[in-house]
Amino acid sequence: MLIVGVTSEGELGESIANFFDNVIVITSPQKVIEEKPTVVIHTFEIPYSEANKNKTLAWNINAWYAINIARAANKIKAVNVYLSTFMIFDGKKGYYSETSTPNPLNYYGLTKLVGESGIMSLGNYLIIRLGLLYSMQYKGLLFPFIKTMIKRRKIKCNVNFYVSPITVSEASEIISSLIKKEIRGVVNLGGKRRSIYNVCKELGEMFETEVIPYEGGYFDFSLDSWLLNSLGFSVRS
Repeated sequence: MLIVGVTSEGELGESIANFFDNVIVITSPQKVIEEKPTVVIHTFEIPYSEANKNKTLAWNINAWYAINIARAANKIKAVNVYLSTFMIFDGKKGYYSETSTPNPLNYYGLTKLVGESGIMSLGNYLIIRLGLLYSMQYKGLLFPFIKTMIKRRKIKCNVNFYVSPITVSEASEIISSLIKKEIRGVVNLGGKRRSIYNVCKELGEMFETEVIPYEGGYFDFSLDSWLLNSLGFSVRS
């Protein structure tokens, strides 16, 4: 029987839990040993919007806490599913594959890369590198833009900043399927390459908010989805 442990009951954790019958909340390494889940999904993190402001907390949670939870999971032979990010890359090349060399530009990306590395060293893992994850509440890169749109204010968005967007709900669905298929290793999970401007423009139409394009610095954080597609998945977002 598949018993899934999530490390947070936040939006992403709750969304993923909807796809499983037996879900428990793991709050410490000791809890892992006591509850003995089959799979531990690392949903607890300090998000981008907060990590660069509170580096100590981000390091303690995104790296050390995750690794300590993972070590406990490894002791009971549970699979570690670590939810990582496109921000482990530097945005210079784009279409990053699972074998591309990481080079994070911000502290959030650094902490997630350290978490990845620590969990990989234990074996029996699934690292999922998420593209631009978003919802109306998720505190990712798009969160301040969405907050502004909700207030019906004009926003400016960079036409030269490329990402692979995916909604929280769709990401949760695919993550659960990858786990059920017992996929291991590193897998990118994101939608088609789009500019932040195009993503915001689509959302702006929904909120009836004007989105103004501007020529900012060039960054391409898009993810190569060849492996995901070869596993039988395609992203609708």
